[in-house]
Amino acid sequence: MAVSLFHGIVCCAIGFGIPLPAQARLRYAYLFTKGAALLLALGHLVRGLAFAFQSDVPAGFLEPTTQNLVFFALGTLALPGLTLGAVMMANARMVSDATYAAEHDHLTGAPSRRAFFAAAEREHARAVRHGSELGMLVLDVDYFKRINDTHGHAIGDGVLRDLVRQTRDTIRTVDYCARIGGEEFAVLLPDASLETALAVAERLRAALDRSLRAAPGLEVAYTVSIGAAMLAEGESVAGLLARADAALYAAKAGGRNRVVSAAIPWRRQHAAGRGAFG
Repeated sequence: MAVSLFHGIVCCAIGFGIPLPAQARLRYAYLFTKGAALLLALGHLVRGLAFAFQSDVPAGFLEPTTQNLVFFALGTLALPGLTLGAVMMANARMVSDATYAAEHDHLTGAPSRRAFFAAAEREHARAVRHGSELGMLVLDVDYFKRINDTHGHAIGDGVLRDLVRQTRDTIRTVDYCARIGGEEFAVLLPDASLETALAVAERLRAALDRSLRAAPGLEVAYTVSIGAAMLAEGESVAGLLARADAALYAAKAGGRNRVVSAAIPWRRQHAAGRGAFG
């Protein structure tokens, strides 16, 4: 009874001491281990009660009865079960870390180009299926090479990290920001009209017209140029990104620190009776 109580407490501590992770991909391994530990705790409780209400404990303990064989068999499965759970949790954590590293930029923590295109394809399919709108912003740090050449790459890296933090605080909760290369970032705008996309872009431009305290006594000012585009009928994600990118270069050619909206493709332009925005 004493041994059953001790091991039952240990198994309960294991079961209740394992927290459930927020990532769905990790939960199965953690739930398996929690379940195995709590089942073992229940087994020890049953074992303790069985011997508590047994009058001939010494004889029953020494003889190879069915009860003792069952408890012995379950006991031999305890350590392998918990070990398997530990291995599963470690493996799930390693896979999760590797997946995160593959899908996120190591410098800024923003999703990578690969993750952005995966999310964009999902939103594109949803927009086509439901007939909803989809917008995209492409932004670039103005004169970023000058910042690197003047203050060093460490300061330039700080500017990129600050840009991601400010962008996340400024865009809507449903929007998706990613680093797609160098100092270029993209923001996906699900269920956003042209007016909403331009409002988000202008709010973002204003938020990123700022000075970063990069070091004691050193403040680095930076701005961004933004190109905006709305998904046209029959257009792919690559086509949408190309138009937003073209609008970005138009913003840079027009003086930087501004928002430029891409022209509507001809077919949609003709149907809507509207021209390009800028």
